[in-house]
Amino acid sequence: MKIVRRDFVRDGPGSVKMVAEDSDDLWYAYNLVSTGDSVMAVTFRYTLSFHHVPGGGRDSERVRLKLEVHVEEVDYDKDASVLRIRGKNILENEHVKIGAFHTLEIDLKRPFVLRKAFWDSLALDTLKQASDPAASSDLAVVLMQEGLGQIFLVGRSSRARIETSIPRKHGPAIAGYESALKKFFENVLQAFVKHVDFSVVRCAVIASPGFTKDQFHRHLLLEAERRPLRAIIENKSRIILVHTNSGYR
Repeated sequence: MKIVRRDFVRDGPGSVKMVAEDSDDLWYAYNLVSTGDSVMAVTFRYTLSFHHVPGGGRDSERVRLKLEVHVEEVDYDKDASVLRIRGKNILENEHVKIGAFHTLEIDLKRPFVLRKAFWDSLALDTLKQASDPAASSDLAVVLMQEGLGQIFLVGRSSRARIETSIPRKHGPAIAGYESALKKFFENVLQAFVKHVDFSVVRCAVIASPGFTKDQFHRHLLLEAERRPLRAIIENKSRIILVHTNSGYR
């Protein structure tokens, strides 16, 4: 979840503007939004236009507008990757009266603002898990092959939350194979240090076809001793090597 802006008091009122970047984020949003909250977002609504149609009626047009609803119902459609929030409009608008019912559809990449009268510890914990995948990740997986490395954090309710990809080497770069491989391992090492928090993660798996995993594991431990990287040194027994057929998911 991308947090654009937060303005609230713990155990008090406030708002958070956020953007769901994947379906897991919508699930977190579903668990964050409660009856009695208000949600503001850009939406669409059909309104009567001034253009008359044959028979004496008026045509309708789809208008883009910003509404804020006082939440009464929340529904998450996993297949469509959309969160539907129904409630009464509380934002003055020329097309929709105050108190009129409307359903906001929050889909991926659509910013929305959630306001609560009371941000309790449960809401704050859910927000932290949504915005910081590492906060609830039990397992780290480094999936790799030469030229490609990906890091996934897998938690109680999260899957493949973080990826770091390094493109395969081509052309003239092959001539400097050792140099290119060392640089590749360094990039994966930096991603490992950044994303794997052993105070949360119980186990880290390094997986690859062939001997790439063994080479990287050796590089990881040597660099951990040289720099030193205490978190890796103290938790090296929790790093496991696994063979896979591919470095792709």
